[in-house]
Amino acid sequence: MKNKNIELYVYDRDLNFKGVIDNYTSLRWRRKYFEAGEFELHLQATKNNISFLKADNIIAKEESEEAGFIQSVEIIEGEEDSEIIVVGRFLSYLLHRRIVKRKINFSGKILDGMKKILNEMTPFKALEIEKTNIDSEEIIFQVTYKNVYNKINQLSLASNVGFRIIPDFKNKKMFFQNYIGLNRSTKQKLNSFYEFSEEYSNIEKADYLFDSSSICNYVLVGGEGEGDQRVLVEVNNTAGLHDFDIVETFVDEKETRGDLTENEYKKILRQKGNEYIKDITKSINFDVYAEDYKKKWDLGDITTVKKKSWGIEEDLRITEVEEVIEDAKITITPVFGTPLPEKYIDDDD
Repeated sequence: MKNKNIELYVYDRDLNFKGVIDNYTSLRWRRKYFEAGEFELHLQATKNNISFLKADNIIAKEESEEAGFIQSVEIIEGEEDSEIIVVGRFLSYLLHRRIVKRKINFSGKILDGMKKILNEMTPFKALEIEKTNIDSEEIIFQVTYKNVYNKINQLSLASNVGFRIIPDFKNKKMFFQNYIGLNRSTKQKLNSFYEFSEEYSNIEKADYLFDSSSICNYVLVGGEGEGDQRVLVEVNNTAGLHDFDIVETFVDEKETRGDLTENEYKKILRQKGNEYIKDITKSINFDVYAEDYKKKWDLGDITTVKKKSWGIEEDLRITEVEEVIEDAKITITPVFGTPLPEKYIDDDD
């Protein structure tokens, strides 16, 4: 697939069309399920290209729902030609420009918690929140004065539901969406399955990570009070574990009870403790053949991953997909992670 076949459309931050770029040296377009994606574009520093590629201008890629906004522009002068390097994040990273301005106490479905935070932030006038029928687990949390994007990211991990902001250039709007990948593992019967393996000849170079250094399975949370009067809550996930496997920590929770009932306050402390429960980190990624991408599998899907020579076979979620176009060749690299939701991790303290 040649570069000229993947057109890039440039808009200003008011979603007005500025021009088309179809001749570039390389494009790295990295989609992410639980986070804002990112991109990096290299092209010749012509007067026309320089005029298009300004900070906060939006780049949309042909045949892609997502779009990104420009964060940095670097021009490097060479002996013959000059090059522009443009780096940016996908539109959902605009939420990083907002904070939670007042204390929010929330109890309910995780995705409703996301909407609560978004509805109470300083608005982006063009942004609308799409309704969703995706279900999510119950959660209780308290948040004050923290970054909106970071909280949405944490809630996305806890719910196992992705999020993104999709532009509608025709109507000059942007839509916050929750979405969920399909289960395409070999064990289910509802959807067509997909397996990445040597047997199916659809994988190339592989990388695998197993890291147990961050495990924590017992948390003692200290709330308000002093000495014997201090409120203490345990989160204990150590049943049946070998002594070596028990990893404990103490969390000094500074928030006071305020107008919460005793039961609500202990639920908050228990949720804080759950935020520190960590399991083994595992990830695997391959270079794969591009033909099946977006046809038989996509970002967020759960697929079966088998690397027979390493003795690995697992059902894993595709958490990232990196598309690289360079020298008229496209390389697709999915990154796989656990299909299970992660604990809600709070960085407020």
